Amino acid sequence: MYELRVVDQIYSKKINIFFEWYKIGKATRSQQIAQFDSTYTEQIPEIIKKIRKETGLTVRTNIYD
Repeated sequence: MYELRVVDQIYSKKINIFFEWYKIGKATRSQQIAQFDSTYTEQIPEIIKKIRKETGLTVRTNIYD
């Protein structure tokens, strides 16, 4: 299973994107693939929608779109 996780770290004012993969019965592995400063917060919901549409990946986030 593959998915992306988008995390808004409000105290550090950073947005991190992680690629996560796992197999049933195994631990989840995670690799940070991008980091943005908080000036991109308003654009993130549109970026998430585009990623979902073009890749079919599950995108989990603590940012509400």
